Amino acid sequence: MRFHRGKRYTYYSSYSSSRKSRIRWDRIAIITAGVALILAALIWFNFSRIQLLVKGYSFSQQNDILSLSGDEVDEVLSHDKMEHIQDWIKESEEVKYYDEYEHYLSLHKDLKVKAVVTTVNDIFNNYANQLKALSYTDNQIWEVLKTARIDDLKYLINKSYKYAQVQPYMQVKGFVFTDMDKYMKVYEDKKNYNYAVLSTTYPFIISKNKATKIYTIQDPKNILNLVKKGFQLPSSYEPDDLVKPDMPVAPDCDNPSLRKEAADALTQMYKDAKDLGYNLVVNSAYRSYSAQKKTYDDYFKKYDEVTAASLVAEPGASEHQTGLGVDLTSQSVISGERLVFGDTDEYKWCVKNSYKYGFILRFEEDKADITGIGKEPWHFRYVGKDAAQKIFQNKWTLEEYCLYEGIIPSIKENQ
Repeated sequence: MRFHRGKRYTYYSSYSSSRKSRIRWDRIAIITAGVALILAALIWFNFSRIQLLVKGYSFSQQNDILSLSGDEVDEVLSHDKMEHIQDWIKESEEVKYYDEYEHYLSLHKDLKVKAVVTTVNDIFNNYANQLKALSYTDNQIWEVLKTARIDDLKYLINKSYKYAQVQPYMQVKGFVFTDMDKYMKVYEDKKNYNYAVLSTTYPFIISKNKATKIYTIQDPKNILNLVKKGFQLPSSYEPDDLVKPDMPVAPDCDNPSLRKEAADALTQMYKDAKDLGYNLVVNSAYRSYSAQKKTYDDYFKKYDEVTAASLVAEPGASEHQTGLGVDLTSQSVISGERLVFGDTDEYKWCVKNSYKYGFILRFEEDKADITGIGKEPWHFRYVGKDAAQKIFQNKWTLEEYCLYEGIIPSIKENQ
């Protein structure tokens, strides 16, 4: 048998070598180029659909958008995804406003699609440019549109009010565009935007102004709620945290309970006063709606309407129902040494020191035109230490505190 020296050949190596020699790279290049052209063409003709897909539009939304003209499709693509795009396509041919429709609906979710289209068309066809002529930016126009109606826009334009003039008042709860003239007059005197808006929108906060509207307080637990005729508690409201303060109670006091925060503060005030030789006593505290109604009716039987109204609050308008109002007396009055609490050293101490515990003297004689109640040296109201200190330092009533600080209850107008 003969053996060949040098290179060895096998079946496999010979086959592999021959296969390699048959690869046609020129044909592969042509095929690859063809596929690339086809893919490029597909992407080109479907580029808008791909863009819409990337933005998150569903297939049916894509179809409706692509039924528009090329320029209109581009307009849609120039904005973020519009959830209600099919509604806008159905209701309006004003494609340039589709994004405005979407934005306006996000601000006014209770509106129907057709109302949105009609309103936005009116705004941007007739008033937006006039506002811009008054130097309103796009963002400022949208700030106005959060609450403004068409009549409000007309008012601003007719009065030539700039955004810088309107903006400070807009921040106050209860702001009404068409009251701007009134606000500015009040501001000239008070130099306070909160006061200007609230005293105009809710004039009965100052009790010399008659309450022509009644609002029910929606969050009766708020310790800063202003409760009076006009801002009234629900008849069903009763605090769920009533406790008795740890201090003496007058013999004829039906219910000495207060809300826990107020009761704890009063207990501490009593103890500190006691250490100084003053003897405070609870004379009246929480009073239910029904109990207040009985008291109210009794006063109207004894006095004429004007006198009775100045002496006792209407049911629902009494601070006693909040569980934050307390009538104080002293042991010297109970024992007959003094005739009334207002003549006692305890009263004088409370006037000077109650704010340190979160209480204010609620009704003073020289403020009756504001509070609506004649002098009650015995009635104190818990508002918390921060508010009480500010009220004391400024010699305000609770009404004035709310007006200057812009504090208004969460309310709903009674129909």
